[in-house]
Amino acid sequence: MSQASQVRTYDPSASVVFLKTNERFGGLSNMAPGFPLRVNGVRIRTSEALYQACRFPHLPDVQRKIIDEHSPMTAKMRSKPFRKDSRPDWDAVRVKIMRWCLRVKLAQNWREFGRLLLATGGRPIVEQSRKDDFWGAKVADDGSLVGMNVLGRLLMELREQLKGDEAEGLRFIEPLAIPEFLLFRQPIEAIRAADGASRPVGIESRPVVAPPLRDLPQPSLFDQPMIAKGQMDIQPNLAVEAKPKQSPAAYPAYRPARVHWLGEIPAQWQEKRGKYFFREIDERSQTGEEELLSVSHTTGVTPRSQKNVTMFKAESYVGHKVARPNDVVINTMWAWMSALGVSKNVGIVSPAYGVYRPLNSEDFLPEYVDYLLRTPMLRWEYICRSTGIRASRLRLYPDKFLDIAFPCPPREEQERMVAFLRAKEAQVRRLIRNKRRLIGLLNEQKQAIINRAVTRGLNPDAPMKPTGIDWMPEVPAHWQTIHLGSKIKLINGYPFDSRLFSNDGTGHPLIRIRDIFREDTIVTYTGEFVEDAAVQTGDILVGMDGDFNVARWKGPTALLNQRVCCIRPNEQLHEAYLASLIAFPLKWINDQTFSTTVKHLSSSDIKRLRFPVPPIEEQREISAWLATETATLEQTIDRVQREIQLVREYRERLIADVVTGKLDVRHIEITAPADELISDGDDALDPNLEGDDAEVMEGADADD
Repeated sequence: MSQASQVRTYDPSASVVFLKTNERFGGLSNMAPGFPLRVNGVRIRTSEALYQACRFPHLPDVQRKIIDEHSPMTAKMRSKPFRKDSRPDWDAVRVKIMRWCLRVKLAQNWREFGRLLLATGGRPIVEQSRKDDFWGAKVADDGSLVGMNVLGRLLMELREQLKGDEAEGLRFIEPLAIPEFLLFRQPIEAIRAADGASRPVGIESRPVVAPPLRDLPQPSLFDQPMIAKGQMDIQPNLAVEAKPKQSPAAYPAYRPARVHWLGEIPAQWQEKRGKYFFREIDERSQTGEEELLSVSHTTGVTPRSQKNVTMFKAESYVGHKVARPNDVVINTMWAWMSALGVSKNVGIVSPAYGVYRPLNSEDFLPEYVDYLLRTPMLRWEYICRSTGIRASRLRLYPDKFLDIAFPCPPREEQERMVAFLRAKEAQVRRLIRNKRRLIGLLNEQKQAIINRAVTRGLNPDAPMKPTGIDWMPEVPAHWQTIHLGSKIKLINGYPFDSRLFSNDGTGHPLIRIRDIFREDTIVTYTGEFVEDAAVQTGDILVGMDGDFNVARWKGPTALLNQRVCCIRPNEQLHEAYLASLIAFPLKWINDQTFSTTVKHLSSSDIKRLRFPVPPIEEQREISAWLATETATLEQTIDRVQREIQLVREYRERLIADVVTGKLDVRHIEITAPADELISDGDDALDPNLEGDDAEVMEGADADD
C-alpha cells in the first residue's frame, strides 16, 4: 500500500487539533509532561523518551542518555546523533512501537489520559506539525490540515478501543513480538495498569479480565496486525535460583568460641585474632589520580563514580591512602555503623581510613570477609572496641581492629557459603525489585488521583478557563490565582554544626534533607534548641536540593537542618491541600532545570510561585475526598514497605547465620545465579540511607 494512499485531509474546525502541550488537548502529544511511565521497573518521564529509546535496543548507553533527559524534546534531540545506528528494521516497526507506547501511556495513566481521549468525542484527532506530515499533518494553503497523521490515527484507534467492550483489556500490554525488543539489554516485560486504577469518566464499570495470551484484540493501522496470533509466547526472563535439595541445617558438631559474640563455632573451624590474618598498610598516592573509593555501611567499598555522591572534591588527592583489590578498608570514625568492606579495585581513600591487607591469601576468600565484617555481631564488637568522648565520634583504631577474633572456616567451605549467599541475594534483590516496582505503580496512581483533584477540582462538569501555566493549563472558572509568598510563613533550615550531631538518641531530633519522609529522624542535635528552626507535626517540608521532595512532617517537634524549608499556610490555604498541590510546580521547575550537578531551590523561588486555587471550603472538601480515595493505596504502600523491611532483615540474619557457622550449607546444591541488571537502585537498602555515604566520608575527612 503506497504512502500516497494514506494521506488524509482534515478540517481544523471539525477536528481535535493539538500543537502545543499546554493546549486543551496538548496531553495527547508524546511531548506532554505529567504522564510518567514505568517499563521493567525503569521510570521514564514521557512516551516520547520511551519511543526514542526503543530505536536503540543494542545500545543501552544511548537508551540511558535518552531516558535520563528531563525534557521530552531534549530526549528526542539526544537520539539524533545516533539515528544512523537505529535498529535496522526501524522503518518497518516504528508504527508498532508507537502504538505500543501509547497503550503503555494509557495503562499507566488510566484515568487522566483516558479522560483526555474520551473528551475528543468522535472527532478526528490531528497532530498539527510544521514539518512532519507522517506522524502529523501540515497546514495547507486553504487552511486544511494535510498529511498521513499516523499519531492522530493511532490515538483515534485507541480511543475507539477505550469506548468498546475490550476497554478493560487495554490495562494489559504484552511486549511486542519483534526481534530485540529490549531495554538495557533486558527483554521488555508485560505491563499492566495498577489494580484499582480509577476509570476514566465515560467508561462504565466492567469486570477486569486479563486478555487471552494468543488473541489480544488489536485493530491495526494500515491493515497490519500489531502482534500476529500465535506469536505471543514470550518466555519469562527468570534468573537462575539456588535449588537446595534440603534446607540449611546446623553443623554436626560445635565447640565454644573464644569470644562471647560468636557463641559456638563448628568444631573444624579455626579462630584467631585479626593480627594473624591482616596487617595495616599505609601506602600513599604519589599523583592523586587513582580512582576515588567510597566506603559505605550499605554497599561496602565501591568506586565513587558508581554512587550519587554530592560532597565537595579536594583540590588534590596526593597523599591519600591507596587500597588494592582484597584490602579491607575501614572508615575509622564510622566503623560502628559497619562503614567498611573489602575493595575490589585499586583506588584511594581518606588518610583517616584504615587499610588492612591479608597476610596469606589462602586464609580468607575476599567475598567471605566482606560478608563477615558487616554482620551485626561484629558491629557490636566495633562499638565495644572503639574509643571517643561521644557516641557519634567513636574511632576504631588499628590495634583494636587487629585484636578482634575472627572465625576462619576451611577455604572450600567459604566458597560454598559465598555461592549460596550470592544465589540467595539474587532472589532477595529480585523480590525487593518487584515490590518496589509495585510501590512505584501505587505512588503513580496516587499522584494521578491527587493531580486530577488539586488542579481540576471534583466537579467534572465545571466550566474551565485557561491559566497560561504549563503544569496547570486550565482550572475551573471560579478559582482565583494567588501569590504564594503572601499566603505562607516560610521557615528556613539552620546550618547546625555537624560535630554536635549524635546517633545515641540524646539531644533534639534533627531533620536533614534525606529525612523528610521519616517519622523519626536518624540523628539528633546536642547543642542548644533553636526556636527559629523548629517545626511541628503536620508542617509542610520541602527538600531544596535534588528532586525538591515535598512531605508533611509526621514526627514530633524537631529542628530543621539547612537545605530544608518549612511552609506554614495562613487561613486562606488548607494545609493538606497545599501539601498536595505544591509538589506539582516544584516538579515542573525540577523538570525544566538543566544542570550537570545537584539542582538547588531557594526560598525566594518558592515564594514567587503563583497558581490558581479554589475557595477554602472547596480546598477542605478536596482534601477530605483525597484522604478517602488514597487511603487504600497508602495502606498498601505501607504494607509493601514493611514487607521489604522484613526481607532485608531476613537477608541480614541469613548472612550472619551462614558466615558464623550457625547454618551448614555444604550439602546445598547451588546453581550460579545469572547476572542481573538491577535498575533504579532497586536492591539498595534504602534510598534515604544511601545519601549518608557522602556525610560519612565528609565527616571523616574534615575531622583530620
